Amino acid sequence: MEQGINATGEITIEGDCAYYRPAGKVTLDAAVELVDRAVVFARVHHVPKLLVNAVNLTGFPSPNLPERYFAARKFADSSKSRVQLALVIRAEMIDPEKFGVIVARNAGMNADVFAAEPEALAWLLKARFD
Repeated sequence: MEQGINATGEITIEGDCAYYRPAGKVTLDAAVELVDRAVVFARVHHVPKLLVNAVNLTGFPSPNLPERYFAARKFADSSKSRVQLALVIRAEMIDPEKFGVIVARNAGMNADVFAAEPEALAWLLKARFD
């Protein structure tokens, strides 16, 4: 297991998957930046799969549609289509239409959002680039 840089949490690499579980009271912008740094870390280290469990990031309300759009585009742009993202967030933060997921996929990033880590990990482990 290789360990990487950390901001609010530590990024670890196991095989072809990186794991990041940040925690703390932050702004939405700071939360987006933390996830984006993890995406960049995975890309730079040639790790194609990233699981981010952000359920312990608090201090901000559920993002509105423009905020979801810009966060998803940022992650997709940073991934350069080289990182698949499974994002675990609190259930009340998940948009029922999965708008951010659609934006990320339209921008070239295979991504999905989940309320629990086991489901996210199962999806990520079977996910593949097409």
